[in-house]
Amino acid sequence: MPQILTIHGVNQFDPDREPPAAAARLGAVWTAALNRGLETPVEAADVHMVYYADLLQPTGEISQGEDLDHMPPVAADAARRWAELHGVNLDEAQGRIATPLRWVADAVARRKGLDNDTVRRLIARFFPDLVAYLHSPTTRKAVQARLVEAIERTSPTVLIAHSLGSVVAYDTLWRHDVKVDALITVGSPLAMPDIVFPHLQHPYTDGKGSRPHGAAAWVNIADPGDLVAIPQPLTERFDKVTTNARTGIGTFAFHKAAGYLANRETAKAVTRYLG
Repeated sequence: MPQILTIHGVNQFDPDREPPAAAARLGAVWTAALNRGLETPVEAADVHMVYYADLLQPTGEISQGEDLDHMPPVAADAARRWAELHGVNLDEAQGRIATPLRWVADAVARRKGLDNDTVRRLIARFFPDLVAYLHSPTTRKAVQARLVEAIERTSPTVLIAHSLGSVVAYDTLWRHDVKVDALITVGSPLAMPDIVFPHLQHPYTDGKGSRPHGAAAWVNIADPGDLVAIPQPLTERFDKVTTNARTGIGTFAFHKAAGYLANRETAKAVTRYLG
């Protein structure tokens, strides 16, 4: 049977389980969500999860903050730059370096018509994991090695990558000799200027990225209101994207993996490439 490999996004650290057990638990959750959108459900045995959250835990200067008051400086700076991408003028507060992250979160929430706590949680969970991967060469190498091992072991037809997982998948499919028939990225921050895009491990052509040579096809799916999947469309930054779909997954669930997995666009892509 064709195999589906999945790789999670941020905020998935499970301190009570060893990595294989954490992968199994999260993989079961993803399989259930994916099957909500599929006409023909996939078997749990055919879906595999790449778990790497344990590798993002604090080491040295770059560490994960538990809340907005304890964010690593590099993560806090990334969060402020992200707010500017959403149209927030930090000069209205104290400038990029000094503006408190709570003010930043609340300013984004006001502009987007969202609950303050929702945006605060997003910032606190997303940016520490992001910089832990992007700015630590040792961590980055270890995370990619997990994905390489999983691809070699399962020979997947489809690789579904959510959020930060899409960054890991993109890097890995460029830098390592592994292949999948289809890369499906959901809620991806790959195109995020300054914060993500310049740090990707890929060749540039006229300032743009491209579908990794390790993926025969690339489907990108984004909720227009996803605060992480910016700017849209992703095709303005990347060439050779097979399909770029915009679809709503819920006003207050704009970045949730479960919402993307159960979505009709994801089901369409999975069905198409599984055959």
